[in-house]
Amino acid sequence: MTTRITVGDVEIIALSDGDGARPASWMFPDDGERAVEAYRDLLDADANVVLNFGCFLLRADGKMVLVDAGNGPERGGSLLEQLVETGVRPDEIDLVLFTHLHGDHTGWNIDRATGEARFSRATYLVPRLDFDYYTSLESASVARDIAPLAAFGALDLIEAERALTPSLTTLAAPGHTPGHTGIAVTSQGRHALVIGDAFVSRISLAEPSWRVTADWDAEVAASTRRTLLERADREGAVVALSHLPAPGLGRFGTIEGDRRVWVPLG
Repeated sequence: MTTRITVGDVEIIALSDGDGARPASWMFPDDGERAVEAYRDLLDADANVVLNFGCFLLRADGKMVLVDAGNGPERGGSLLEQLVETGVRPDEIDLVLFTHLHGDHTGWNIDRATGEARFSRATYLVPRLDFDYYTSLESASVARDIAPLAAFGALDLIEAERALTPSLTTLAAPGHTPGHTGIAVTSQGRHALVIGDAFVSRISLAEPSWRVTADWDAEVAASTRRTLLERADREGAVVALSHLPAPGLGRFGTIEGDRRVWVPLG
């Protein structure tokens, strides 16, 4: 079941490509015991952080923008079926933006049977810093899901802020990966931030300085989290996050003095 919200004239549709779980002790390697003790209510019965593998479809200014492309067929994801539910065919998508190049965000790019780009009419927007970094590491998922796009002439390497439409602008949100990138939505005086894996757990809202195992640079990631919290407060923004509980749409709230919490929408 998909969830839709509007921010001004922009429609944001939350999609999911499945779910998973990681032990809190793995997710927060320096603070695993504290996470279990202080935030047991945010974990499952086995003290795991439950992860949604979310993607977001944005209808804005006559364009259809898909943010991230999920796990892919190898993990039995349902992204393509959910697109059908929205009434959108893969060949109707104009832009595919990758917040970053971890494999759980790029999996449906290439049709495994034909080797062709799944979203055949789209331009694929890839953070340049991530492309350079993961290509140098010979990442298997980048070789499978991203490198072929260059041969198709569909790859566009992006940096810093770029206006995608009058309502959508990319924003740098580094730390989880070198080039981690989000989208700022501004329409009719309302705001949203689509920010991928900047926060991979609700615990990181309360403890933005805690090191997260999957982050490329812990200090940069923590600084980015604090900046995004401040921006969301300032703008009153709706927030879209890939790994928070489905549908991954909500706001940053505050309880118990200054503890930050997730207030879900939908």
